[in-house]
Amino acid sequence: MIFSGVIFSALVMLLLSESAQCRRVNCKSECCSFVEGFPVRLKELRSAYREIQRFYESNDDLEPLLTENVQQNINSPYGCHVMNEILHFYLGTILPTVQKNHLHSKSPIDSIGSIFQNLKRDMLKCKNYLSCQNPFEFASIKNSYEKMKEKGVYKAMGELDMLFKYIEQYLASKRDKH
Repeated sequence: MIFSGVIFSALVMLLLSESAQCRRVNCKSECCSFVEGFPVRLKELRSAYREIQRFYESNDDLEPLLTENVQQNINSPYGCHVMNEILHFYLGTILPTVQKNHLHSKSPIDSIGSIFQNLKRDMLKCKNYLSCQNPFEFASIKNSYEKMKEKGVYKAMGELDMLFKYIEQYLASKRDKH
């Protein structure tokens, strides 16, 4: 539970930081609007996750899946590829497993899935705007998940707040650059 308290404290600080604040930017492209408008989507993600967070964190007693290495790669010049792989993993493996096993109510999972689908689509559409470079190796995360067996879904869902932070930091780093 100490880990959850640390994450909560970091999340509160992040929400109070400038990167999480809405700023008025005059966008001339759809991709600029996507990046600048992401704080609204992030708020929706966090709201949906709050409904189920306690359940997943209370069932999570494993080592982190989303390590500092993942964050460093997200913040690298090939962060969009990292984000694409992670979103693909959550959309193709984690969220369907949660729905199939009825691990939690459908509504927050559907909201998270819908926003992730839109985020993935917009990131692919805006890869030039986001200055995507060399791809990221996602296999180590997937291998760790598979070794966790049935508890892997608790780990992956328990780390969604960390993923939200990584996404926010990545997109915030793209603000006002174009």
